[in-house]
Amino acid sequence: MHLPVPLIPTPPAAPTPVRKSRMHADDRRRQLLRVAIDVFARNGFSGTKTKDIATAAGVSEAILFRHFATKEDLYHAILDMKEDTEGPEKKSRDLQALMDARDDRGVFLAVARQIGASFSDDPAFHRLMMYAELEGHLMANLFRERFVLPSGHRLGKYIAQRQKEGAFRRCDPQVAVMFSAGSFVQYAMSRHIFGFKRPARGDEAVFKELVGLILGALAVPGEPCTGASDAAGLHPDLHPAVRKQQKGVHAKS
Repeated sequence: MHLPVPLIPTPPAAPTPVRKSRMHADDRRRQLLRVAIDVFARNGFSGTKTKDIATAAGVSEAILFRHFATKEDLYHAILDMKEDTEGPEKKSRDLQALMDARDDRGVFLAVARQIGASFSDDPAFHRLMMYAELEGHLMANLFRERFVLPSGHRLGKYIAQRQKEGAFRRCDPQVAVMFSAGSFVQYAMSRHIFGFKRPARGDEAVFKELVGLILGALAVPGEPCTGASDAAGLHPDLHPAVRKQQKGVHAKS
């Protein structure tokens, strides 16, 4: 006779500990940079400590310093990321093609669109740069050296070349750069930093009108800029009221 064997209940298995997924190093680096931009843009540089960035990112300061040994490393990395996301090589090739074709309107419109897209795509970065300029921060100098000065020098060279070719009136090319690029930056800032409402005609129409005004100021009287004029000698994107007024001036002359 077989005696019944008592069933011994099997103890429940211990729950498998849930491991927090660790972020890949490159992803963590990008996250830290994005958080740093947002924190700097909200508080400025003088009001931001590395501890604030680490806390906002949900990591320790040790993790932050593992990726960026110094604050200057962090600043350069922010600019590197900005450069990578904007695809400068293709934009540079496209702009050069317009310059080679002497498409004056196309050149200035391309510059306007690039500036507008930069502000639209990443307003926090440009808010950060505004703080940097106001505070006289190192980041402002780095930004000027890497982005502003090369772009301004390139546009200045083009303006000087067009002056030699007789298409643009004589003036200081760098003043012309400040006049043109400054107009685009001011409009982009008003829209994406200061929160001005989008014009009913749209940003593109505003940029085209600004380009028309710039080319009107640069063109040698009686010699409209390439790609910038219609048969009447007026820029096709001028506001109708302005076109009407200028037609009257042309008729009198």
